[in-house]
Amino acid sequence: MNKQKSILLVMPANFGIYKAIEENLKFNGFHVITLAYDEELFVYPSIIKRLQTKFRQYILQDKSAKHNLKSKVFQKTSQFQKVFQYLSETGGVDYALFIRADIWSEAFLNDIRSYIKKDMVAYQWDGMNRFPRIWQNLQWFDRFYVFDPKDLYQKSDKLLPITNFYLDYLVEDNAVTSDFYFIGSHLPDRKDVIIKFGQLAKSNGWQLDFNIVCKEKDIPKLSQEYAGVANIKLIHQIREFQDNLKAVHKAKALIDFVTSDHTGLSFRVFEALGYGKKLITTNVEVAHYDFYHPNNIFIWDGQDLEGIEAFMRKPYMPIDPDIKEKYSFSNWIRYILNLEPYKEITLP
Repeated sequence: MNKQKSILLVMPANFGIYKAIEENLKFNGFHVITLAYDEELFVYPSIIKRLQTKFRQYILQDKSAKHNLKSKVFQKTSQFQKVFQYLSETGGVDYALFIRADIWSEAFLNDIRSYIKKDMVAYQWDGMNRFPRIWQNLQWFDRFYVFDPKDLYQKSDKLLPITNFYLDYLVEDNAVTSDFYFIGSHLPDRKDVIIKFGQLAKSNGWQLDFNIVCKEKDIPKLSQEYAGVANIKLIHQIREFQDNLKAVHKAKALIDFVTSDHTGLSFRVFEALGYGKKLITTNVEVAHYDFYHPNNIFIWDGQDLEGIEAFMRKPYMPIDPDIKEKYSFSNWIRYILNLEPYKEITLP
């Protein structure tokens, strides 16, 4: 009997997506040990530590000062102590998957490295230059993956291509209750696009399930700005990722308003692919991927609304099962850990 593979999952706790990834790893036969951290909960241990860190940042120009302190603080939490105790007592795990590895100090990565028997890999699901500290951490990983084509050839030849994925452990069969689903942070540069689309939806009698995440103190002001659009909810606490997936399943089509931080494809694109949903996106790069079909994906310039109504009337075209399976988490994890069989995932 083959011994169960073990993996250490290290990633942000935000939105609970780590819980869904943990479940999908278990679905694929892994024994999972998770370190999930929430940067928003970080507080300076004392006034002295705060002043020392600011001194290092601004006087000594130590750009890693706050990151190093965060890493040390997180390592003192009970969750981390339990995980390190487990690693020490068991002799380690087969693999480690880091998502957003920029938070960690090199000392921490060096410590973890000693407990990984096979491969320690990382995936940066943000553009590399959004958190530039990540560049100095590349050396600690056997393989380092990025999802934005423009990042591939920056500063290092160690970066490897990958896309986001859809989670394939969760099978939902929910009745459709909305025409369009969107969730995302309030960003001034896409507010007008959201309002424009909302006005089109209103004129067509389409049911929106739009969720704009913002600070609680900004809700009264933004309520006025979005007042002309029905079914837009302003929320200050984002729903758990698994609840988000249930809402995805209940929608006829998904909306993807790209941010200016990257050109890589968001999770929403792959959720549409995996769950057989139509997609309206402002990311023109989607046309270069092998699953693109104009019946299923409408590339919107954010201005001209012509064509959207006709697009929604077209029948959804099933995608080649081999292509669809390639972007599932099950194939994604086998590919990045080099566990055959897998289908190679590339970027255009």
